[in-house]
Amino acid sequence: MKTVFCLDDKLHYRVLLTVAVRSLRALQGEDAPCLCLYAGHDQAILDALAAERIPVARYQPRLDPAGLSPYGQKCAGCFLKLELALVPELAQDDMVLYCDTDVLFYRSLNELFGQRPTYMGMAREYTAPFYHEHASLSYTYRQQHYVVPMPFPIWTFSSGVVLYNLARLRKHGLIDHFLAFCAENEARIGNLDQSLLNYFFGKRITRMEDRWNCPPYRAECREQAHIVHFHGPKPWERGKTGLVDLRVNHFTYMRDAWMDYLTQEERHVLQQLP
Repeated sequence: MKTVFCLDDKLHYRVLLTVAVRSLRALQGEDAPCLCLYAGHDQAILDALAAERIPVARYQPRLDPAGLSPYGQKCAGCFLKLELALVPELAQDDMVLYCDTDVLFYRSLNELFGQRPTYMGMAREYTAPFYHEHASLSYTYRQQHYVVPMPFPIWTFSSGVVLYNLARLRKHGLIDHFLAFCAENEARIGNLDQSLLNYFFGKRITRMEDRWNCPPYRAECREQAHIVHFHGPKPWERGKTGLVDLRVNHFTYMRDAWMDYLTQEERHVLQQLP
């Protein structure tokens, strides 16, 4: 099964991707299939991906960043994961594992690769619950009006690691319905792609065990995690006072494990990041 990442032209995400792929190959073998969905235009990033032997699919998103809210435009790269079922390079893949670039593969993925959720599998999000003010959200697709009732209180799944059943998402125009919903409602919700997935798919999301998406500040991370997700502070961020409460438990240990995959030159580049 392919492991898929998404990338735009932000330098630090390219560095994160480098470590993610290196740790994937350390666990699953040098030939572990992966793909980077790239929506940027930086030749230096493309050259770096080629040097790292990371296959790239150039992609123009259907969900136009220009139509997003100001916050959505700032974080436009995170919406690429919503369109994997439309990517030509994945047309022959029925199932893929999507991961944010800020992950460290820590234990074998073989058991996860054997799972087949009906639509998608995601682990629970415990640290960022979100709420909504809407009884329902609507959208129009092919001149038909649709209403999606909103659950309350909202169950929350993390979109940092998603096991996608692409074959199922391609059936009956489901992904087209979903993108129409996204285009009309992104500005009305508060947690970007994660909210959109939770609101639209709701109970159709299969819950995965926490070990497949475990932040380093979770108490059980070091002993149980298979995929470590730095969705709060990144491994090189030591001085941001607003993130102190998340640099706890095994954050330092996992940060050091992440840094071990970098060369000295790459560590120097990270020191220059704001």
